[in-house]
Amino acid sequence: MLSRFLDKFRRKAKRQTALEVLEAGRGVAPADRDLSHVVPIILPLELLTSSWPGPIVQIGDLPFCAAWATCGEMNTFFYVTEHEAQFWEDAGIDWRATAFANLARISENRPASGEKLDEDGVPFLKVMLHEDAVGPSRLLLPHLFDEILGADYEVAIPEQTCAIAYRKNLSPDQEADVSGVINGCHEHGTEPMSAERFNAHRFWEFAKEQSF
Repeated sequence: MLSRFLDKFRRKAKRQTALEVLEAGRGVAPADRDLSHVVPIILPLELLTSSWPGPIVQIGDLPFCAAWATCGEMNTFFYVTEHEAQFWEDAGIDWRATAFANLARISENRPASGEKLDEDGVPFLKVMLHEDAVGPSRLLLPHLFDEILGADYEVAIPEQTCAIAYRKNLSPDQEADVSGVINGCHEHGTEPMSAERFNAHRFWEFAKEQSF
């Protein structure tokens, strides 16, 4: 399982930095942006203190922040600018609520891209490494894996396009699997985020703090 994940990371081309992509999308007129494809994107917290020229917020008290973007060819993100956000707000559009609804819609039929089962055939690990490149954003959806992993499940974002959710109570072998996936993705991914683990509910503060 881990070898397949790492192989996928090795095949990924290094994308532009977030600010480079944001600048590249500045020429798009707000009226031309398809709001039905805009979703929140989880980013490193240090970008919150940079000269980010678009809407960006910290996710609760986590070391991550969220901006909004559409994903284009080769998994290139085009981030929403302040000008675009103001255009939608002037038109009376709650674009943040729309983006969150978009995320819920694309996650409904495939919340995870992979999983690992215990000896009883029950998943103890869910992986979000989707082709749409916004796998980690799914952590913002409250209670996404409650029924499968339990209400106290935990998560990690070892790489910007990969998130992990797992059962809190693990056997030694299961813990080794979880650690292997998290550490492997963090060490071999093209855009490492954090090998730290978190309670899933800490990401759900995002939905509470936005005007949804």
